[in-house]
Amino acid sequence: MGHRLLAVLVRATATVETIDAHLAKPMRPLLRAGVIDGYRLGGQVTGAWAPAYEPAADPNNWRTCPACTGSSTVDAAVCAMCADAERAGRRSGTVVPWSYTDWARNAGDIVALPRLLHPGWRFPPRRTPIAWVDLAGVVWLNTDEAVLTGTDSGRVPPRLLAVFRDLLAGRRNPDPTQPAPRRGTTPAGWLPPERSTARHQRLPGGGFHPADWSVAVVDAHS
Repeated sequence: MGHRLLAVLVRATATVETIDAHLAKPMRPLLRAGVIDGYRLGGQVTGAWAPAYEPAADPNNWRTCPACTGSSTVDAAVCAMCADAERAGRRSGTVVPWSYTDWARNAGDIVALPRLLHPGWRFPPRRTPIAWVDLAGVVWLNTDEAVLTGTDSGRVPPRLLAVFRDLLAGRRNPDPTQPAPRRGTTPAGWLPPERSTARHQRLPGGGFHPADWSVAVVDAHS
């Protein structure tokens, strides 16, 4: 089974509890076309853009040891299954599920879009997405080989920079059902659209406001 890290644009209101509803529409074309078989927030790349996060150290991923039911002993001997609990920083008598499908969803896998737009943003090495997804479509970023070979530096790829520019200039509509606009500012380091062209480039409703959006780290498999 192959796994791909996708960056999926979602509303800033998305949470780990509501993310499935936010991902359903932008991910549907990939499923219908057979490009992927399924997807999950985080999944095998849980914490991809938050290097300090370690699923095994997250108490939300600790489970009562099934061998000793949390007592830490089996037949008066130290339970072999959870013997490493305290040494690993877990509560005594707990284990961590080996499968990522049993890991708790991590709020760090929903990142505010303005963070990615900051000039200093870099993806952790080998954690650059291979595609950008929103309701305007999928943009493949030509990063597959670098990620697989370990030569991915984490720099924002040119195609993703182009997507950001198009969003900010109003040349890309990420969601035709967007709500009424509100006043906002352009993220530091990004130039606003030229005044001479802004009038016909803006999205219906008044423009794109980065603060209204987040980006989900999605593990898509095929």
